[in-house]
Amino acid sequence: MVFETGSKLIENLKAKFPNEILSVREPVKKKVYFSIRPSALRPLTEYLVRELKARFNTIVGVDRRPTNKDFQTTHIFSLDEDKMFILLQSSLDQNQPEIDSVTSLIPGASWAEREFQDLLGIKARGTSDPRRIALPDDWPANLHPLRRDFDYRFRPPAAEGMAPVPVEPPENATVVPIGPFFPVLEEPVLFRVFVEGETVVGCDYRGFYNHRGIEKIADSALTYNQTVFMAERI
Repeated sequence: MVFETGSKLIENLKAKFPNEILSVREPVKKKVYFSIRPSALRPLTEYLVRELKARFNTIVGVDRRPTNKDFQTTHIFSLDEDKMFILLQSSLDQNQPEIDSVTSLIPGASWAEREFQDLLGIKARGTSDPRRIALPDDWPANLHPLRRDFDYRFRPPAAEGMAPVPVEPPENATVVPIGPFFPVLEEPVLFRVFVEGETVVGCDYRGFYNHRGIEKIADSALTYNQTVFMAERI
């Protein structure tokens, strides 16, 4: 166990990054929010992952333009032995929201970065995979459905040439497609598995074929109880 309390973690990070941390709060015990300069995300992430052995959980993006005149990203990490959560929050320009990618440090962050690029239009600079992941193959460019000013009733016209280009397999690898329809899959999804003999050496994923826009409807038109009812039906 590295940190027994949130205050010890706060003291440690403030000493390491005195100019990059703008404010700190701990509304719940061992759940510490750090408001940081966007430029500090990568060095802070590197320190958390490599020095403190923190585990990356996910990234949350929010369009706060109606209230705060900005976009916000929250990168969530955990120190499992300490049972502690670390949340790095960055305020981004409302006119050109951008944040550095962390995929060179955490390859698994690619999914979350691609989601906030698709749904909110927040650019992940230097991401390892800029292709869309959540939007349909015929969704128009520069149209982001989870932005506050996007009307949930709007149905955009189909656009051509927007489907993501499949990843090429490594040299000497064979592509084994699984899906979009497969007996053990609950919904359509495509896995292009790259294999050499019996060894899996890579994979390319394409999902969200049945994405229904429930998040947007819940955010725009449904009450709390209606949202739970709708989610449980699906």
